[in-house]
Amino acid sequence: MKSIFKRSAISLIVLGMVGSTYAAAPGNNTTWSPRLTGVFIGIDALDLRPMNGDLDYITVSPTSPSGSFYTRAISTDYDWSWRLYGGIKFTDNDDITLSWMRMRASDKDSVGTNSGATVFPRWGYPGSWDTVSSKAKFDLDQVYGVWGHTINFNNPWSIRYAVGIEYAKLDSDMSVSSEAYDYYDNNSQVQSEGGTLGTITESRLRGWGPRVEFDMTYHLPYNFALFGDANASLLVSTRKISQVWDIYEYDSEFGSEWREYSSHFSTRHVVVPRFGMRLGASYTAVFGQAGAEGGSCTTLTIDAGWQVESYIHAIERLDGIVVGSARAAALDKSSYFAPFTKSSNFGDQGFFLGVKLGMDWL
Repeated sequence: MKSIFKRSAISLIVLGMVGSTYAAAPGNNTTWSPRLTGVFIGIDALDLRPMNGDLDYITVSPTSPSGSFYTRAISTDYDWSWRLYGGIKFTDNDDITLSWMRMRASDKDSVGTNSGATVFPRWGYPGSWDTVSSKAKFDLDQVYGVWGHTINFNNPWSIRYAVGIEYAKLDSDMSVSSEAYDYYDNNSQVQSEGGTLGTITESRLRGWGPRVEFDMTYHLPYNFALFGDANASLLVSTRKISQVWDIYEYDSEFGSEWREYSSHFSTRHVVVPRFGMRLGASYTAVFGQAGAEGGSCTTLTIDAGWQVESYIHAIERLDGIVVGSARAAALDKSSYFAPFTKSSNFGDQGFFLGVKLGMDWL
């Protein structure tokens, strides 16, 4: 009996909270009529900076007892991307929205080392390398569809919540290239007169999952507004990792020699949480408003602000290093890397500027 009374009390409290929420909204939010009321389409220009915590590519040892080790990483820059979206409005406050966001980013860095220093390039073997260069690429496609509902309160505030499904494709390539005029063995003896060792690791993520959104808008006079958007998704994903080595060296005994080795390292099934947020301001211009019945209203909205998002443990790379000589690395798989990996987060942040064209039937 106590359990029945407890459940009944909880149910009454929940029903009371729902009733209070809808009581704060205008009467047109309390009925549901399945009819098409408008369409919209928009595009955002995105100036985004990709962020990844696993971009170290070289460590250099001191050339003297008073020196110190230092590690260098690729520093990413902002790149232009875009988001295209559109949808329909139906009933009085419902919408179905489809969106596609695409980002392509590429950054590189290089460092020249002091003569005689021991250089540890990532995925390479230590030696007296003269120059080490690295490049990181991030290709992101994000597609989703959601069903949203907006509640307009009897004050400047309005909120929108939405649920749907999202697909994400994230490809990340990182390469490291080491060049030397002379190769040295472990006894500091010259082995060859020149050569390069290039490595590239590839991480491929594909994921589907549910998406939720919560948007809040504060309407200002003269059709201005301030808004904040939050969204999250849970992506059930497949992640593939592979590695390629390119080796060229000139040796007085063996002559010119080039080797390539490609390895598909692993395929994993992972769950990747993703979180995003936007803060900004907008202005809406209204055109062609005609009467209260049978007319139409065309709107042009311009918005701008800042957005951030993060994919948790989305990128995975090999974290071992090459050992032995370049020739052994090319010929003998067991001699050039330690079989373990490292996962890291991926994110982006930056400025957005958008334009949306809408048409509502009154």
